Amino acid sequence: MPIHLDLAMLRPRFVLAVMVAMSSQVSAQVGTSRPDPESLVPLPKQFEMKPLAANVPASIARFHGAWVGTWGDDLRHVLVVESVGPDGKAAVIYANADSSAYAVWAAWQRIDATIGDSGLRLSFGFAEVSYEMDEPDRIVGTYALKSGQVTLGLFTRFDASQLTSPHVLSKWDVPGERVYIAHAKAADDRGTGPIKLEARLYRPKGNSPAPLAIVNHGSAIGRNLLDSYSHFGEARWLLDKGFAVLVPMRRGRGLSEGVYGEATYVTSRTGQIIDVSQSINEAVEDLESAISFGRTLPFVKQGPILLVGQSRGGFLSTIYAGRKPEDVLGVVNFVGGWMGGPALQGLNTPYFAEAGKGAGARVPQLWLYAERDSLYSEAHVRANHAAFEGAGGFARFEFYRGIQTDGHRLRNFPGRWRPAADEFLKGLKR
Repeated sequence: MPIHLDLAMLRPRFVLAVMVAMSSQVSAQVGTSRPDPESLVPLPKQFEMKPLAANVPASIARFHGAWVGTWGDDLRHVLVVESVGPDGKAAVIYANADSSAYAVWAAWQRIDATIGDSGLRLSFGFAEVSYEMDEPDRIVGTYALKSGQVTLGLFTRFDASQLTSPHVLSKWDVPGERVYIAHAKAADDRGTGPIKLEARLYRPKGNSPAPLAIVNHGSAIGRNLLDSYSHFGEARWLLDKGFAVLVPMRRGRGLSEGVYGEATYVTSRTGQIIDVSQSINEAVEDLESAISFGRTLPFVKQGPILLVGQSRGGFLSTIYAGRKPEDVLGVVNFVGGWMGGPALQGLNTPYFAEAGKGAGARVPQLWLYAERDSLYSEAHVRANHAAFEGAGGFARFEFYRGIQTDGHRLRNFPGRWRPAADEFLKGLKR
C-alpha cells in the first residue's frame, strides 16, 4: 500500500504570460559557473527606457525603473517600468524565471499598465497583477487569478542599466527578517550547543507591544524539505490585525539545523505505519522553542499567543493548544492533519480527540477546510471535528465548496476564508 505524505507546502501552479521568441532574450544570471536555472530571468536585448517628464506626479513617477524579487518564495520576477505618462499610463516589461514549484516557463513580455493612487496595475486576462509601494525602494505585488487564488511577492528597486546584459543577481530580497532560534532541547551533532531554527520575523506596526502570532508551515518531501517559507500573505494579514508574527522552520527544514524527524514512525512487521507520536512530539518541541524565543522580543506583548497553521502546521497548532491551553490565545487551523490519504488519515483522529480534551472550550479555534482536498476527505475532517468536540473541545468549523483547485490550497484563496477569520480574530480576548 503506497504511503501518502502531506504535500501542504508545495506551492500552487499559476500561469504567467509566456510565448516570446527565445532568440530575442538574454538572461540575468547569478555569478556562478553553473547558475541555478530558476534564477535566470530572460530579458529583452534592449530596454526602451524614457526619461520622466516634469509633469508626471511624484506618486506615479516613483514606480519608474526596475524591480526584482520573487512571487511567493520560489518564482523570480523582474518588473521594468520603461515609461510613465502624467495620466498614469505606463509601458512595462514583465519577466519571470522558470519555476518547478509553480510549473511555469521562463519568459518576458512587454505590456501596458496603469499607475494610480492604489499603485501599478496590469492585466493578463486570466489574472490581475498589482503592485503597491511598501517603502521608497520596495513594492509588494499581488497576483490574483480569476479563480480567486492569490500569491504575494516582494520586490526591491534595481538599476535598470545593469539588466541590459547578463548580470549577477545574487540576492533576492525576502519577506520578513530572517532570525535564528536556539532550540530549547535539541543539541547539535557536536554536542557543543543547541541547534538553530530558521524563522521569519515580522515586526508589528506601531510603537506598542503586540500579541504574538506564530504561523506553522506544513510538510514537504525530498528536496522541497530544503525550502524556506515566508507565509507572506498570512503574515501581512496578521500584521494588519495588530500582531507581531513569527514563522519558524522546524528542524531539518529550510535553513534550520538538526535532523528532520517528522518521518519517524513506528511501523508494523509489514511496514504499515501505526504510530506517529514521536514525529509529533519533535514538532511540539520545535514550536515550544519558537514560542520561548518570541516571548523575549521587546515588541511582543506578554501573554498567550495566537497559533496559525497550514496542514501539518494546523494540526500542530491544535495539538499544542491541547497540551498547553494556558499559553494559547486561539488557533486558526488551515486544512490541518498529520497523515494524509485514505490509508493513513485515520491516524489523525485520536490526536484531535486528545487535543479537544486538553483544550476544552478554553481555547477558541477556527478550523478551515475545503472540498476536493487531495489529502483529507470531507468525511475524515468532519470526523476529526466530531472527535475534538466530543472530547470537550470547541472549534468553529467552516467547510468551503467551489474552490477551483485542490482544496488543500485553501489558504491561497483569502477571499473565501478572510470573512470568517477576521470575525474570529475580532472576538479574541487580547
